[in-house]
Amino acid sequence: MRATRLLRSALLLLALAGAGAAPAQPDARAVLAKVSRAYTASPSVSLTFVQQYAPAGFPDTTPETGRLVLQAPDRLRFEYDGAEGKLFTFDGTAGRQYVAADRQMVVRTLTPEERQRLPLLFLEAPDRVLDRFAATAADAANGLSELTLVPKGGDEPRKVTLTATAEGEVKRLVILDREGNRTTFTFTKKESGPRRPASDFTLVPPKGTKVVGG
Repeated sequence: MRATRLLRSALLLLALAGAGAAPAQPDARAVLAKVSRAYTASPSVSLTFVQQYAPAGFPDTTPETGRLVLQAPDRLRFEYDGAEGKLFTFDGTAGRQYVAADRQMVVRTLTPEERQRLPLLFLEAPDRVLDRFAATAADAANGLSELTLVPKGGDEPRKVTLTATAEGEVKRLVILDREGNRTTFTFTKKESGPRRPASDFTLVPPKGTKVVGG
């Protein structure tokens, strides 16, 4: 009888200990590894996006929509919806913004800080990201993981937050700069694709386009 009571007490203590234990938090490196695999397993990846810019102290601007193409190691192309025919590309060195309605393209070499404002970290190995950022991961709603990245050197941007599925598909990316301006991307309809030609990222505009160096 005494042994039975002791066993019941031990089981009760174990149950109480289990009930009070905090659930394990996701590991930042593991989340980054899943994201990298999700966006580099195929030659290219495309997805739809909604981009929302919120300047500090002012109302949010009108959202922009379109399709994003990512290609390892560091290529991207934003194809914006709308009549003005806006494109933004990055070829690993230079960023190009082309607006067909204005017949103008701006070309400039991006700084490391400017590159960190783009979704290029989706393509990077975890070690490279963690060399630059202090990272923390936490559970989010609907089985997602939220990863917060803060530059170790106090560089721009101030903070990058991404929300990803268990498979590494990024659903939301929030970039906060030093002035408090916030850019939010919401992503859907991720699709694998073939390798894209270099011209998709170097972006040669139609004849007669004014090219401006930034």
